[in-house]
Amino acid sequence: MKKVCVCLLLMLVAVVWSMQSASAIQPFAKEWTAKYNAGDKNAAFTEAKCNVCHAGESKKMRNEYGKAVGKYLSKKAYSEVKEDEAAAKKYIEEGLSKAEGEKSASGKSYGELIKAGKLPGGA
Repeated sequence: MKKVCVCLLLMLVAVVWSMQSASAIQPFAKEWTAKYNAGDKNAAFTEAKCNVCHAGESKKMRNEYGKAVGKYLSKKAYSEVKEDEAAAKKYIEEGLSKAEGEKSASGKSYGELIKAGKLPGGA
């Protein structure tokens, strides 16, 4: 009985933790899609989903574009403004715009790659 209770408690903690850790990321993805993929529904962006910024199996692994975005957007800073919807949206939009100006390995800015319909972090 004790083992069952411990297992249930651990599962509950895992579920709550996963919901909290994803709660800051979902608004980033939503704003990214609204800013860059609205209207055109670029197939590469739609197909890539999280891999626009992330690489590998872990969400902690980021491609070069994800690292550039990470310079300007963080869960911690977002958590300070998330209650004010307008401020949260502005924070995300400004961070994405700043990341646009960063240069990719190809020498083009991430903004140029996105406008050309290419995945900014590579295929």
